[in-house]
Amino acid sequence: MNKQQAYEFLKEIYHEIIINMNTQRIPHYFSDTYIQVTDGVHTNRDEFINHIKTLKTIVQSIQVSPFFDFLFDQDKQTATLRYHVNVHKKNGDSGDIEVIAIFELNDYQIVRCNELTFPLNKNESFQNIGTINKQ
Repeated sequence: MNKQQAYEFLKEIYHEIIINMNTQRIPHYFSDTYIQVTDGVHTNRDEFINHIKTLKTIVQSIQVSPFFDFLFDQDKQTATLRYHVNVHKKNGDSGDIEVIAIFELNDYQIVRCNELTFPLNKNESFQNIGTINKQ
């Protein structure tokens, strides 16, 4: 995958999985050995699916900004992104989160994601939005 292909691939994933919260598409985009580490919390693919399902129960909508930074190492097939997420919860709360994510890609699937999140608002209910998971 080259840089433009990786950019379009990740943009598509963000639309399908994060914005639309479509858990049925996760196996298409994420390896069955997928590992994610967000703010020190380790998650496998099934746990990631549960995270998105949990978000669906508490979130009305999610919007993702354009990527402020997009770096791609073609030899390693890794992409580094920085962007903001705007979350509107069903309870009326809303907040912005800055995200820095490093993705390892293989054959048009995400194998690993290392992610740091930082709430830009003082609302404590957004402190764990990147890792919330009610199984």
